[in-house]
Amino acid sequence: MRSPMNNEPWSERRIKLLEVPQAELESWPMPLDEALRWVSPHEDKVAGQVAIFLTQHAYLCCTAHAASDLEHEVGGVLVGQVRRQERDGRLYIVIEDAIQARHTQFGPAHLTFTQDSLVQLNNELEERFPGKQMVGWYHTHPRMDVFLSSYDIWLHSNFFGEPWQVALVIEPYAERGGFFCWRPGGQLDPQRYVGFYELADISYETVVSWDNLEPVGDDP
Repeated sequence: MRSPMNNEPWSERRIKLLEVPQAELESWPMPLDEALRWVSPHEDKVAGQVAIFLTQHAYLCCTAHAASDLEHEVGGVLVGQVRRQERDGRLYIVIEDAIQARHTQFGPAHLTFTQDSLVQLNNELEERFPGKQMVGWYHTHPRMDVFLSSYDIWLHSNFFGEPWQVALVIEPYAERGGFFCWRPGGQLDPQRYVGFYELADISYETVVSWDNLEPVGDDP
């Protein structure tokens, strides 16, 4: 498929605009002592996904952006690190911050990263977060639900295809959210989202307000 902005193939533009240095997959223990786990109703049906640690700072950045426009979809990319669990080699990511996408094409039910958006996101990653990875992306579904549309699936497949890259969908009206992850075999379930581990980098009290997730104390 070719870009709607010009006649250049999406795949070539991805290489030039969203190429990220390969992550150093160092082995580190998961920071469970600093985290509170939030689970969705779908956890047991979406096994094998990457474990997600989301800092309170990154959560608040995403939710503030989501609340800034309740009529149109907004979004951006998630920035952080990818690591392997020392104990069993399982992949996990630490989402430390978010970059808001500018120059997007958007409406009540769609969000498109334009060529200018991709350049801006890549430039900000290099300038503000040297050594960090684009570990995924986020966007909103105002007055809808937490799911991936057919276009969301296409975008995730073409731009966020690493097994550790995730998609966060936020429904700002209902205060709901959830992550969509690659499953073993390269499968992506557009309806079944998962929760995350809230990393307490701001407060010992939780800052999560989504009512579709429940706090638990289980290990991953």
